Amino acid sequence: MMSGGRLDGQAADLLILKIAAGDMSALEELYNAMYGEILGYLCSMLGGDRQNAEDLAQDTFVRVYKYAPRFAASGQGRAWVYRIAGRLALNHFGRNHNADAELDERIPDSRNVEDRAVNSAAVAQALAAISPEERQVVSLHAVSGLTLREIAGLLGQPLGTVKWRHAEAIRKLRAILDES
Repeated sequence: MMSGGRLDGQAADLLILKIAAGDMSALEELYNAMYGEILGYLCSMLGGDRQNAEDLAQDTFVRVYKYAPRFAASGQGRAWVYRIAGRLALNHFGRNHNADAELDERIPDSRNVEDRAVNSAAVAQALAAISPEERQVVSLHAVSGLTLREIAGLLGQPLGTVKWRHAEAIRKLRAILDES
């Protein structure tokens, strides 16, 4: 059921089928197993906006509950949950994108923390400069640790498209970060 410390697709399928049958303990188990990785993915998709990422993570599991009766088990339960989260993030991004958003300036006095905050801000700005589709692929790969093949399956896109988006995103991110 668990693969490398995380819930595998078939175990997720079983939990989602139980959720569809009204088993709230299965929803709690799925939530406990996947919330952290979904939150990390959403934080990355939203450029580090943890508050909105937390809201979208909660919405993800509300939608898992709502749409579980429509789920068709195929060993891709984890991917299904990620697709829900990804769609919510893309919808949020489309509604709320503001390229001139101000950075949070409440940085503690410690120089080491300040350096990390500056680096994090630079990465967040760089991620905001690439397309939502590129950010999604980079986030799934870097934050969630999914392979490009798994991402292609999750997104329902050809592997070549996902590889191209990932390579383009990395190229753009390097160029942006080299400038700053």
